[in-house]
Amino acid sequence: MRNAIFISSGIGNALLLVPLIKKLKEQGPLTALSTSEFGARQIFDGVKEELFDDVISLETSVEWMKNTATFKRKFDGVYMDHFASRRKNMILSHMNSKEIITNTIPLKLPSLFKSRIRKIEPEIGIHEATQYMRYVNHDFNDSDLNEKLFKLSAKKHTSISEGKYITIQPGSGNNIAPWKTLATNKWTKLISLILESYTDLNIVVLGDESEIDLIPFLPKDDRVIKAIGKTELKDLPGIVSKSIVHIGNDSGIMHLAGCIGTPTVSVWGGSDPDLYGWHKINSKKHKVIHYNLGCGPCSRWIEPNHSKVEVPSMCPDFKCLSQISVNEIMKNVEPFLAP
Repeated sequence: MRNAIFISSGIGNALLLVPLIKKLKEQGPLTALSTSEFGARQIFDGVKEELFDDVISLETSVEWMKNTATFKRKFDGVYMDHFASRRKNMILSHMNSKEIITNTIPLKLPSLFKSRIRKIEPEIGIHEATQYMRYVNHDFNDSDLNEKLFKLSAKKHTSISEGKYITIQPGSGNNIAPWKTLATNKWTKLISLILESYTDLNIVVLGDESEIDLIPFLPKDDRVIKAIGKTELKDLPGIVSKSIVHIGNDSGIMHLAGCIGTPTVSVWGGSDPDLYGWHKINSKKHKVIHYNLGCGPCSRWIEPNHSKVEVPSMCPDFKCLSQISVNEIMKNVEPFLAP
């Protein structure tokens, strides 16, 4: 069988597709159709596994016009997540595949283009990776999730730090998702506390160019390696793979750490740890800090909780995040740093 899968989201959601990608790869040749504006497919350039037989970029209007004009290959199936399920993707897939497998059908999609769709109904409380694995196995459950399904191996990378280090990402969501991002001053305090408590440990602070404004708030210490905006996506797997533990918000790098095998301590606000969290894969290796205040999760694609606000960014207090203390994060980090 020859299949195709859309890569249309940010890094985190793309990595949660890995178990499905591996399963499809077992069935035969697999093509990645990349429409992600966040360069998510580039994260796979930093791993040893050859997950795709080819990659077709549809990320810009020029690429879309160029590549779809001669897009005559026939796929047995085209697989889409929620982010990929847009009308133009559906129409393209209808013309070039026997079947479209998705969990979302876009509004106002003409009936003509629905005939080949097989919709897998999403289910609240089920992990995102499980939702996707049900595309190929309807009996798959969260209890079937394990690290082997996600496992990726980083390509060799020149060390970013001499000696032992941990990684921290104080930002999240390309710095436009305050409902996912713990206050900067708390990250500053946490970094200072780790520096004081573990004098032989370096801290590599990661993030993309949208998070550069966070740099002035970081402690001025030679052991703090400020790599925000200075790393390419393909280099991240190598950097994160050598980290003792990754600490951060619900973000793409956190999901990368999980796939690479690095332990994580993650802070959650308005997004849903039951849908995206790594504690469901290995609760000993991945610690989740989250307060369920009854108004969340306000940010998820499956029936978000709008009891407090319709739009997560309009929350007046982000109390789910403000209640999380530096000491609580430190308490979860310490077991990973113990001799």
